[in-house]
Amino acid sequence: MRAHYFLWIGMLLCSLLGYSQKNNQGGDFAPLDVTELSEGEALKAETMLIDAERELILDNEYKALELFKAVLEIAPNNPVVNFKIAEILIKNGESREALPYATKAMNLDKSNKYYILLAAEVHKALSDFDEAARLYQQMIDEIPGTESYLFDLAIIYQYQGKNEKALATYRQAEEIFGMNEMVLREKQKIYLKKRDYPSLIADWDKLIKENADNDRYAIELCEFLISQNLMDEAKERLQNLKNNKHADLLMSEIALSEGNTALAMDLAESTMGSSDVDFQAKLQVLNRFLDFVITSEEFDKVSQMAMSLAADYPNQYEVQAFTGDVMYRLEKKEEARKFYLKAIKLDPTNYGVWQNILSVESDLNQFDSVIVHAEQAMEYFPNQAALYYFAGTGYLITKNFKRSVQVLDQGKKYATDPKLLTIFYGQLGDAYNGMKQFDKSYSAYDDALKADPQNDHVLNNYSYFLSLRNEKLDKALAMSTRLATMHPDNPTYLDTHGWVLYTLGRYEEALIYLRKAANLQDDGTVIEHYGDVLYKLGRIDEAIDQWKRASQYEDASKNIEKKIADRKLYE
Repeated sequence: MRAHYFLWIGMLLCSLLGYSQKNNQGGDFAPLDVTELSEGEALKAETMLIDAERELILDNEYKALELFKAVLEIAPNNPVVNFKIAEILIKNGESREALPYATKAMNLDKSNKYYILLAAEVHKALSDFDEAARLYQQMIDEIPGTESYLFDLAIIYQYQGKNEKALATYRQAEEIFGMNEMVLREKQKIYLKKRDYPSLIADWDKLIKENADNDRYAIELCEFLISQNLMDEAKERLQNLKNNKHADLLMSEIALSEGNTALAMDLAESTMGSSDVDFQAKLQVLNRFLDFVITSEEFDKVSQMAMSLAADYPNQYEVQAFTGDVMYRLEKKEEARKFYLKAIKLDPTNYGVWQNILSVESDLNQFDSVIVHAEQAMEYFPNQAALYYFAGTGYLITKNFKRSVQVLDQGKKYATDPKLLTIFYGQLGDAYNGMKQFDKSYSAYDDALKADPQNDHVLNNYSYFLSLRNEKLDKALAMSTRLATMHPDNPTYLDTHGWVLYTLGRYEEALIYLRKAANLQDDGTVIEHYGDVLYKLGRIDEAIDQWKRASQYEDASKNIEKKIADRKLYE
């Protein structure tokens, strides 16, 4: 009965060792040596080994590790068990602990490539690349059929910056396995780093020769030559590529660099409808056109090509966004907005395009749309302060002051830049002023100036609103004086400073600034203020003339006609 039990255990053990061998993809694993063990020790070791393998299959690695170590105490010179322990440890990031086990497994069976590979892997994890490379070389030299690991060895050398060794190893691999595109690509990285362009081009020519029926590699080489400003060689190669629209596109780029814009555009235009050229290449060339100073007629041609491209690729986000950029450069803002909106519909996760939409809509005074799109963008980018600024400003301009305060107050916590924080506080000051919560408005303006004492928007609005309410006029004067000094030709700021002086009764001084402001800008409010100070100085006829002039503009006060008719100042 006992003999039968041992036979069953032995058969199961062989099965498990077979599994272990298969799991490690080859190699002859040594069976558990029980010849020097007592019957009890052998049974115990075999049972624990079976349990360890079972726990490993069940992904109970910690338990398996404990069992393998227990087996090792009984049979310390078994390479399989040492290998298994090292394998578990390195998988869990315990490379230093794995090293002695991996090394022992390798030394116990020097003919098993998997033991050497694991030891090399441990050394790589410990950044001991010299030893890892030595082990790979030893394995390749001593174990037949391991030559494919030359590629791994070359990558180690490449990682170490030992480029000559890497190149030599790649060449050795090529002699055995022939040309390999992946290897040539790795060699190209080394040649690029060394600026060894002749060797780089020679490798590319190998690819071109091996793929004579496919122009892809020739085009790729020409793109590289153009990027390195080797135009003559690129042109010579491109001229040998017949009926290739991608070649025409690259010839367009060369013509552009040579100053032949007309030829460049003709060549580019001939490729736009070709399905042989991907849209990224077309975009790249069109983008190059934007970098050159060209005539308005040529720019119109670029825009026509961009719109044609947008029509051909309606579902390509990059094409729609690029066409929007072109339209914006042409000052066709409504068109730009249309393409930007198409782009964002295709891919709403590009923050830059959302910003472009909001900027264009702000330029067009489409603040209802600004609000809608800023709120939509915040769903994707809830931590971007600029979006809260656009939304808050939209609500401010559309006079939804309460919502403006809510959005701006929420967004200012994302404004890490002091100047941006100033802008938030400035807009909050304006919104609170609109709500007639003047103390909160003043507090917000004060916070804005703490962050940026020179902010002209805040200095202007703060001082002007104080003068309108005849409050804190000394403070208003200090701010408006600073403003007028910094911006001596800005009519809005000159008007504010003049009006503060007017409020203080300093009419002669106010006249200087209000007259200059009225002559610099056709604005009803500014011109009316000029008339008001003339009236205060007793120059009634001149005041009436300025009021009549102001009445031609919508932003004059509601009393302007009454002031003219009665020849009297109403404040």
